[in-house]
Parts: sequence; structure tokens; C-alpha cells
Amino acid sequence: MYERNVPPGARRALRRGASLGAVLLSLTAPAGAADGPVILKALSDLAPGIAAMPGVAAPAAEAERRINAALKRLDARALKAAQECKSEGGKDGFWERTVDTPMRGPRFLSYVISDSWSCGGPHPSSNTMAIVYDLTTGAPVDWTTLLPASLTGELALAEGPGGTKMVTLASKTLHALYLAGYRPRTGDPKADDADKECREVVAETYDGRPPAMMAWLDAKAGGLAVQFDLAHVVQACADTVVIPVAALRREGAKPLLAGALEAAHAQAAR
Repeated sequence: MYERNVPPGARRALRRGASLGAVLLSLTAPAGAADGPVILKALSDLAPGIAAMPGVAAPAAEAERRINAALKRLDARALKAAQECKSEGGKDGFWERTVDTPMRGPRFLSYVISDSWSCGGPHPSSNTMAIVYDLTTGAPVDWTTLLPASLTGELALAEGPGGTKMVTLASKTLHALYLAGYRPRTGDPKADDADKECREVVAETYDGRPPAMMAWLDAKAGGLAVQFDLAHVVQACADTVVIPVAALRREGAKPLLAGALEAAHAQAAR
């Protein structure tokens, strides 16, 4: 009787002796929650060089349809912004966008949107935005329900080019974890010296306050990816650092988040 009442994903995990985190993920997720990889639909570019947001293929749940609707709105805003930019920039104006999906379930769907554009200014600009959706609700995740206050810090809503919005986290602990993983020293004096300026730049605070950081879930790397914007002249220093699940657990991340990341990482490694 017990096994018949367990969702299929959890039943398979139990039979294989999977980790407790993966089992709890299946048992605590609301009915209809995605407990495996999400299949996304490949779409043609909105315009040359401007990638479309790949939506959930054949959405079966209301949450999935809600995500697809939100993605279409993001596409419409980006296309409008690109058209306005090219109009202002004339023959030299351009707008390009790439979209990556570093986590496609279980439970969470991550999008990383990278824009580069020139609307007539002295030099091109670039920007990266990240949005993580909860596949059981169709809404962007509430980081405060997945991470401890020490990692979320001060939350703010940031708006990027084309009207894309995301929540940023300004946390001293999160910044410290970022710095710990940023361009590890190699022992080669020449190589380490070349990274010295960037290490100093990313370590800077603003009146003692940590930078506003974007975060997303990365299945292949198996952790929480973190990045933040820098001034144009040092933009090349703005690396992405992935904080491993083990470190997230030590800091008090919720089992739901850690379990989903571990399951996704295992799937990505196959």
C-alpha cells in the first residue's frame, strides 16, 4: 500500500536506494510537479541574432502554460527594444540576444539571457539576466523560501534591457562564497598576476555593502551560479562562479533546492 501511494519518481528512487534528498523532493512537491527533465521547444529566432525564449513543449499543467505565456511577453519586449535600438542607432545599430537553459527540472527551470547592443553610443553594451521558474507554480522562484537569510541578504528587483526583470541578492556571505571560487590561484606567478586586477575589482564593496548579485541554478555544474554586473571598462572580470550544493547545504539551503540540484546534476552527468 505504501509504495502505491508514492509518486512514480519517488517510487523509482526508493527502489534504487536514491539519496534522501531526492526522495523528499518527490514526496513534498505538489501534485503535478515535474519530477524529471522538462522538454523545451526549439524556436526560430525572433529576428536575425535575437534568440527566442524556448518554452515548455506540449505543456500539460497550468504552471507550464503560465511559464510559456511569461516567456512570450519577454520575447515581445525584447523584440520591441531591439527595433527601437536599431532605429536610433541607424546603420550601425544592432541588438543580439542568446538564451541558455542551464537547469530543466526537476522542480526548477532556469533561463540565462545575454544581450549585447549598440544604439548609436560610443561603444556596444552587454548585459546578463537570469530568471528561475518554479515548475509547480509557473512563477519565478522566491529565493527567501529556498535559501537562508544569510545568502539572500537584501533583495531588489532589477530591470535589464528590453524590460526583463529579475530579483538580485545582496549578501555578504554570498559575496564571500563568490570570491572563494573566483579565478583560483594556479601557482603560476605570471597567470596569477594577470588576474590580480580582476580579483581586486570583484572584491570591492559599495560603502561596505555587497554587490547586487543575480543567481540561477546550473544542473551541469551542480550548484547555484552567481554573477554581478561591473563597469564597462572591467566587464571582462564579471565571471560566473558556481557555489556547489555541499556549500549550499552547509549554509542552510532548503533540502528542496539541494535535492533538485543533486537530481539534475546526476541526470546531466549521464
